[in-house]
Amino acid sequence: MDQVQTFLCAAANVEVPAYLVLTQKTYTVTAPGNDGWYAEKDGLRFQAENLIELLGLVSMYEARGPNWAAADQEINDFLAKYDH
Repeated sequence: MDQVQTFLCAAANVEVPAYLVLTQKTYTVTAPGNDGWYAEKDGLRFQAENLIELLGLVSMYEARGPNWAAADQEINDFLAKYDH
């Protein structure tokens, strides 16, 4: 029997689960006016247009820390692999 593969796509049905993950991580999530979404915790503040992007930013920061930005060599490696 074939194993079922998980496939997620950035779509409206992923917004609420993204919100739930952020709140489970104890971020305060707000949507003030037309300025997108914010997540705040321990002096950190993230802003994005939607909850999926917001979770992505939080996850990136949690994985890479305050030095989240790509180094020159990381950029070069990325471009060598994906620049068509």
